[in-house]
Amino acid sequence: MADIEKFKNWGANNLTGILAIIAGLILVMLAYKIVISLLVFSLGAVLIYFGLAKLKVSQLTDFVDNISSKVKNFFKAN
Repeated sequence: MADIEKFKNWGANNLTGILAIIAGLILVMLAYKIVISLLVFSLGAVLIYFGLAKLKVSQLTDFVDNISSKVKNFFKAN
């Protein structure tokens, strides 16, 4: 009888794992557009900052640096 209990536990663990993987894949497939949009937005923001730094527009780069440091400090505090 111990073998049946081991098989039940093994089957339940594997079934739970497979279902978790399938659910994760479904969620990733639903959210991939959002992730790609966030990556494109972030790349655009970095390129704008890079362009401002190359043009030596110190007022705007200092402003962006201040905002980014405030955001970092906010997330460190929480």
